[in-house]
Amino acid sequence: MALPSTSDPWMQTVAFHIGGAPISHFAIIRTLLIIVLTYLCVRMSVAAWKRAEQSRPNFNQSHLYIISRISTTAIIVVGTFVALGFLGLDLNNATLIASALSVGVGFGLKNIIDNVSSGIVLLFERSIRVGDWVVVGTTGGVVTKINLRSTVIQTWDEADIIVPNADLIAAQVTNWTLTRPSGRVRVPVGVAYGTDTDLVQRALLDIAQEHPKVIKDGSVPKPIVLFFGFGESTLRFELRCFITDIKEQNSVVSDLNLAMDRRLREHGIEIPYPQRDLHVKSWTQTHVAEDAALAPP
Repeated sequence: MALPSTSDPWMQTVAFHIGGAPISHFAIIRTLLIIVLTYLCVRMSVAAWKRAEQSRPNFNQSHLYIISRISTTAIIVVGTFVALGFLGLDLNNATLIASALSVGVGFGLKNIIDNVSSGIVLLFERSIRVGDWVVVGTTGGVVTKINLRSTVIQTWDEADIIVPNADLIAAQVTNWTLTRPSGRVRVPVGVAYGTDTDLVQRALLDIAQEHPKVIKDGSVPKPIVLFFGFGESTLRFELRCFITDIKEQNSVVSDLNLAMDRRLREHGIEIPYPQRDLHVKSWTQTHVAEDAALAPP
């Protein structure tokens, strides 16, 4: 079916007015076409950046994400202005736009504008990047998306937490992988009194040296075993070592704990558990008679 000609009277008919400017049916059709074209360009841009990410795994993923977000936003902004121009609105008249924005801010858009500006800061400052492990308050996980208004953090239970960007700028954020992916883990263990402490220290250091994820090339402090003193029923030790990827700390700590249990049992070293001694005072027959006399009738 062919589109109506621009000379068609219906195409030139004014459909409605915006701020005194007449809007014809032809202007509406052109605007809708620009909107559709902008949508297709955004989809193609996103698909192209995803292909680039898959074809170049060694490329900095954070840089690629920033470029993708900027290009997508630029396409949307340009498409919006072109659509408004085709609609017949006077883009040089910024007074109407400014007044509309001021009214919107007064009615509750202030938080949205704060979040959008914070999102732009995050994208360019790069203090938080996609793939980083961050902790915000009680929320911790891996950053999967940085949108203009909010950031998506996926927890280790694969729950997506949506955090407003303004909170990431104003609040204290712990980024475990900002400068490097490695990090230190701490594994405490207690042994029974009378155990050879030098033997415990050597066994724990050997366990750290044997684990493939523990860094031993001298680029970070070497594994160390600290003796923290005398507990109620144990001698308290702690193994500290740096691992290649701090995101894998739970699995590495589990491996180290299993290795400790095996190695200490091989050396005959006991890992005690808290014990309490209960002393029961015996009562003689005289005490029983006295208690019976004092009891109420």
